[in-house]
Amino acid sequence: MTSVIGWIISGIFSIVVGMTFAMIIATLNKKVVRDKWGKIDFKKTDIYFYWTRWDTIMVISAVYTFLCITGLLVFLLRGDTIQSPFIQFFIHQSFVFGLITFIWLITKLAYVYKGIQKRWSDEFE
Repeated sequence: MTSVIGWIISGIFSIVVGMTFAMIIATLNKKVVRDKWGKIDFKKTDIYFYWTRWDTIMVISAVYTFLCITGLLVFLLRGDTIQSPFIQFFIHQSFVFGLITFIWLITKLAYVYKGIQKRWSDEFE
């Protein structure tokens, strides 16, 4: 049981922090203007073109990922193995938050690109 304690603690921590981040980002949906079919109207929605909580959460998540990778390096240099709960925790956190940050960044860039295409479509033709 002691060999998986780091994964369990990390899983619980990831769920709590990930859900907190998701709720903070989801509250931005009320500022998104939608058309009658429920799709985002990028001509009227400008939330994707300025700094929002979404961007702040991405930066916090990226910094946290960097700190987890640094913590992992410190414990590996100290000579710990995969049996250490700290190594397990930092491996899991680095992977999960690195993936979350990457997906959020790609999603944000896609929305910005789509918004630029819809707003200034005449300049692309």
